[in-house]
Amino acid sequence: MDSIKSFVFPNSGSQPDDGVAWWMKYLCKAAGILSGIGAIMFGVMVILSPFPTCIIAGVWQVCAGFIMIVCEAPFCCSFIGFVRNFSDMIENRPPWQKTILYVVIALPPLFLCLGFSSLLGSCMLGGTGVLYGMQVFGKKGGQSPPAAQANTEPDEKNILDEGEWGANP
Repeated sequence: MDSIKSFVFPNSGSQPDDGVAWWMKYLCKAAGILSGIGAIMFGVMVILSPFPTCIIAGVWQVCAGFIMIVCEAPFCCSFIGFVRNFSDMIENRPPWQKTILYVVIALPPLFLCLGFSSLLGSCMLGGTGVLYGMQVFGKKGGQSPPAAQANTEPDEKNILDEGEWGANP
């Protein structure tokens, strides 16, 4: 299991525990790989349009899908020299920066050519950004802070104990 973890998360030993569940990290990786592949496929479909702005949007979407695959699955592009360094740099970034990156690269095709293929490909890229945005919150809830547990009496009991209710009918 450790060999798979080091293969998918190359810098997992050097990062401190950030409070994000292991399944959430794997879900984001899988979503990133699938949305990168989907964005490339839908981008090729957008390129086949006769409109120049749609061709530009399709090229952008193919490039955004490739960037997503390079960031999330560097083992798919290990034959390219700079991929390992770039993916290590991206892997060390906090999740909110990945969220901004993925949402920003998903927007231009929507503005250039709003069609079914560009919408679906961009939504896949943006959806991965949203999943990384959910990692920003980490583990929340669970136990309440100790200061909130100090006053366990309800406010209604304090009002009734003061005796004002009996004096004024």
